[in-house]
Amino acid sequence: MPNTSSTGKGESIQRRWVQIRHALHHALLKFLDEDSLMVSGSIAYHSLLAVFPLLLLLLGLSGLYISRFELAGHLSVVLKRYLPIRTDIIMQNLVGISRAYGRIGLVSFALLLWSSSGVFLPLEKALNRAWEVTQGRQWWRSRLVALEMAFMVGCLTLIATTSVAVEIMFRKRLELLLGPSLHFLVVFLYHLLTAASTFAVAVVMFIVLFERLPNRPMNFRLAWPGALLTAILWEAARWLFTVLLPFFNYRHVYGSIGVMVTLMTWVYISSAVVLFGAQVSRTLYRTMKAGETANGKGIPLSTLKSLER
Repeated sequence: MPNTSSTGKGESIQRRWVQIRHALHHALLKFLDEDSLMVSGSIAYHSLLAVFPLLLLLLGLSGLYISRFELAGHLSVVLKRYLPIRTDIIMQNLVGISRAYGRIGLVSFALLLWSSSGVFLPLEKALNRAWEVTQGRQWWRSRLVALEMAFMVGCLTLIATTSVAVEIMFRKRLELLLGPSLHFLVVFLYHLLTAASTFAVAVVMFIVLFERLPNRPMNFRLAWPGALLTAILWEAARWLFTVLLPFFNYRHVYGSIGVMVTLMTWVYISSAVVLFGAQVSRTLYRTMKAGETANGKGIPLSTLKSLER
């Protein structure tokens, strides 16, 4: 009996590994076949046009619940976690524009929200292609979904800025509790908390994108595997881009607009990661569903391995 049990567990693990390996291989082929890198360039262009209206909208609304200077400081910390570039120049310009802009009104709110939602239109089409959705939404429904996504991204950004204040308070409490002799432990726990919160927000963001944008019935079971893998790949890409960025010499080539070119390059890489994650999510769901059906019918592991051919 123990041998039979261990054999069954080993075959189950091997079956899952075959499914995941097939999903990654098939997703990569679909990613390249559908010119996802070119689509990522389009998304990066629209993102560059949308990110500043979104940030201005957040700064304009900050007067409703928090002082603008304090939010700007926390927002700068959030941007540093998600953008592997220097954000001080971006924040200085945004704060200056926000102060000259004044208190945001209803019309201004609608215009900024409309502008910041433009990035989700090409992203919706790309995710529909990834999930092989043949019938897209009508243009007005697509715009409503894009506005909804812009609002949800703004809410997640505000939650992330609030978490910065919580993390700072957590660190101060730990320093008082543990004392200067355990400063290294305080620093370690603080960085662990910030890394966990950053990754959690990224996972939630990708779950929302994968669950809401495609024009097909989606649920958490369909969205979370691809969202988790996309968040892991995105974190790895951000770390690698941060390490290699000093060797690119964007400022020497592009001068004063080097920061914008760097930002657009990073958004291009992020878009490619998102589209690949969507391909993996679709392929992994279909592969595991086929594997569950095959397992329920008693089909051997050799049949599942034929999925890779």
